[in-house]
Amino acid sequence: MDRGFLGTLPLADERDDDSYLDFVEGVRTFTLTKISPVVKERTPSAIAEYEARAGHKASTIEDARAALDPVPVIATRNRFMRSSQEMMWRRIAETYHRREAELLAELDRYDRLGPGTVEWDPTFVYPDYYAKVEFHIQPGNYHADPLAGYIYHYGTKIFYTGRNNQDDVQREWVNLAPVPADGIVRRVMDQACSAGQSTTALKERFPEAEVWGIDIAAPMVRYAHKRAVDMGLDVHFAQRAAEDTKFPDNYFDLVYSRILFHELPPDIAEQVVHETYRILRPGGLFIVIDFANRTPGLTSPADDYFRDFDTHHNGEPYASLFVYSDFTGLLRRAGFRNVIENYTPQMYQPMRVCEK
Repeated sequence: MDRGFLGTLPLADERDDDSYLDFVEGVRTFTLTKISPVVKERTPSAIAEYEARAGHKASTIEDARAALDPVPVIATRNRFMRSSQEMMWRRIAETYHRREAELLAELDRYDRLGPGTVEWDPTFVYPDYYAKVEFHIQPGNYHADPLAGYIYHYGTKIFYTGRNNQDDVQREWVNLAPVPADGIVRRVMDQACSAGQSTTALKERFPEAEVWGIDIAAPMVRYAHKRAVDMGLDVHFAQRAAEDTKFPDNYFDLVYSRILFHELPPDIAEQVVHETYRILRPGGLFIVIDFANRTPGLTSPADDYFRDFDTHHNGEPYASLFVYSDFTGLLRRAGFRNVIENYTPQMYQPMRVCEK
């Protein structure tokens, strides 16, 4: 049954589902707040013990695996992270798919409602770099399951351990973003908008602006549009690849991108940067929030180990390539000036501010 909303989030089909998913959220919270600090304390000694046994420095990811995989608290942390993610997606999918016919009819109806608009193409051909990956191990990725938007939105509640029921995380980041030096914000894009949580936050911050959210996945832009209509916000959503947006040159005053680039292979990331430069007007800003870059060879094997775990066990095949790339250099080579990395106290991700 339709049980209403928790903040902007549609509740699960049954109370039993809410209870199960609350347990999963508790497992994730316990892992992050109780187990992970112990892992951090235990890791240096585990590396040292391995080096003593092996008779050489731990200098490779293979060394790190040999040192850390057998440590019970680290193995427990790894298992809890993977299992809680699998449990989360499985139960969320089950609860919404019980109402699949109803929810698909709802999306069809909302496609024709305003305020705002949505564009999507049922014949769209997804590129291999996207279609062959289940990002964050969400079954069907964001495009193959027609209810992916509903499922992903509930997933953000659990991923952020209850801190995102009112789009809190997205609103916080959007409100930190600077504006162009001339103060003009007439057109705004949310790049790879997923469920549209940042897009609606951008519209709330810039109510007079024409705001677009684009995403490569049709189920995401359809659900994002539904959310915006429910919130009474005049936002436009379109199924577009970030490397081929179809917008005119110099169209936007502000392009906002949060946690996209670590999900792209390097060649596509470069295309997206150049495309963004093209559609921004002179003086416009490109705001990029994503992982910090690291210099290969200057990171510890333990750092590489935990990044490698996320890459291989959380559907992040391109994340390590991004982290060890010179992304700031790529932005500058594309023509952006005054590229600044602002580290904020709110999260571990830097905000890169780039001016055309």
